[in-house]
Amino acid sequence: MHQAAVKKAQGVIVKILLDSAMRADVQPALRSGFVAGVTTNPTLLRRAGVRAAEVAALAQAILAWGAGELHLQVYAPDAAGMLAEAAQLLAIDPTRVIVKIPATPAGYCAAAQLVHQGARVTLTAVYTLRQVLLAHSVGAHYAAIYLGRMRDAGLDALALVGQMQTLLRAQSSPMKILAASIRDPDEVTQLALAGIESATLPAPILAQLLDSDPTAQAAAAFAEDARAIQ
Repeated sequence: MHQAAVKKAQGVIVKILLDSAMRADVQPALRSGFVAGVTTNPTLLRRAGVRAAEVAALAQAILAWGAGELHLQVYAPDAAGMLAEAAQLLAIDPTRVIVKIPATPAGYCAAAQLVHQGARVTLTAVYTLRQVLLAHSVGAHYAAIYLGRMRDAGLDALALVGQMQTLLRAQSSPMKILAASIRDPDEVTQLALAGIESATLPAPILAQLLDSDPTAQAAAAFAEDARAIQ
């Protein structure tokens, strides 16, 4: 299992996840050394051509490739259906599967029951401070926010996410904000500076985290000098 993380000066772990259901994205990402797991949702599964009956097989493959955690989302709109689907997802691997549930009234109801049963839950599509507070109150492990979509809605996304983090600190909450809908690699740094410990990135943005022309030039110079002294 990957222990993919980067420690900040205060000892907090910055967790980077891949936001994709494409096998071609997942396997190399988990080999990178800094990707701790994978997040999926019905939209990503549809883009990847994964049918509902194929989710378990995909999940098993992702876990076999070393994902430390795998977020799988329920489809049902009602609490009873969410709980039934969550049980199926957790049966895949109860220690590494985290159940994603939309932050709807039914979602909070199902999340509270799952947490009571010992499951880890991500409440997703969280946009407001009130939703964050409620996610904390039901014991969710993560509250997933959509940074890019917040901006599309005309919100000051980074300021709002910073307020969410301040709220959780005020409540001494163990819940983490999971930032999604990230469209620029520099946003990961901005989120980390705001105290956000977890982010999930699409494969193209994930690849850009390593971009540095000076580093590439230095590595090329080292390689040339190494050949010269052989």
